[in-house]
Amino acid sequence: MNHSVVITGLGMVTPLGRNADDVLDAMAAGRVAAAPPVGFDVSPLDGKLAAQILDFDANEYFPDNKTLRLMNRDAQLAVAAARLAVGDAGLNIARDYRTGEVSLFGSTGLAGMPAGDIAALVKNSADQNGVLDLGGFGRKALKRVRPVLSFKILANMPICFVSIFEGICGPNAIYTPWEGQGARAIQAGFRAVRTGRAPCAVVGGCDTKAHAFGFVSLQQLGVFDSWTRHGTGTVPGEGAAFLVLESEQTARARGAEIYCRLTDCSAGTVCGEDHADRCANIMTALGPDRPDLLVAAGDGQPKLHRRERRAIDELCPQVEVVYPKKHLGDLFAAAAAVQVALAAKSVWLAGPGAVAWANCFGHGSEVASFSMEAA
Repeated sequence: MNHSVVITGLGMVTPLGRNADDVLDAMAAGRVAAAPPVGFDVSPLDGKLAAQILDFDANEYFPDNKTLRLMNRDAQLAVAAARLAVGDAGLNIARDYRTGEVSLFGSTGLAGMPAGDIAALVKNSADQNGVLDLGGFGRKALKRVRPVLSFKILANMPICFVSIFEGICGPNAIYTPWEGQGARAIQAGFRAVRTGRAPCAVVGGCDTKAHAFGFVSLQQLGVFDSWTRHGTGTVPGEGAAFLVLESEQTARARGAEIYCRLTDCSAGTVCGEDHADRCANIMTALGPDRPDLLVAAGDGQPKLHRRERRAIDELCPQVEVVYPKKHLGDLFAAAAAVQVALAAKSVWLAGPGAVAWANCFGHGSEVASFSMEAA
């Protein structure tokens, strides 16, 4: 028996706000977070822009918590966004569910660490020609970094910290490193609740690429090629977003406010030039009900925009389309959760009968679309 899945909590920390209302208002006002980055020089990368969060302090959410010192910035963003989502849902996990009933599925990026945190490790792991020297790594480099570095460098740690801070002990999984994997995390929570394996799931993602090490990694992967060819493209950002998914029966029983029903998720893999056709197929699989609003995935890269626009024009040419990444920057592993959260809030604002889709067509080979309707 399939259960109706509803979204009861939204939490986010982004360059344009700490909740869906603020982000939607900023988008409506035409605000953009892209700006010359603070804290590092991008002149070797042709002066690229970044979408940074300049006023974030995790102590606002967890005063005097010594665990914060073990956490990288993406982990701090994650625990803050998850706390906001759980609070927004009016959820007390220990009270409302039995231990182990709540699932946690999250996505994280890679290269999320500022270069300064690993400078000593890199410097002492290289020989005189700048080539990796494993002997030097073992003899010198490891002695020059603090043991707690492992808590910051491992990609699974942000979601582990969410589990610790929120007391979530149920089934869990971590996905890396792009938007498609973020969509897979949401899909895993959706399936867990729909099939009855869990009455509640906290899902989302975090990422931070708005620093020097992140920029170098993206440059090496060709993410900035569009800027060279077309004068526009991806603006790396940072942030985190989480959602609380619940069985509608359980949510109503505890008196939770419901944003919308999450009705379906369609996901797959793309490669080469089949992107537009594959994306159209992914969206078609969401069913016959066409959306009133579509939260699109385009982030400024002309090729991605054309492919997605072609798919939209084939299926729902009259739909209202919004492009959050053009305002927020690309949050990569956190982008899917932001897309779905903004769609959920928009459906709630639109009221009865409203339907929205959220596309997660970012960098990497995984793509997905979600549909939701007013509850």
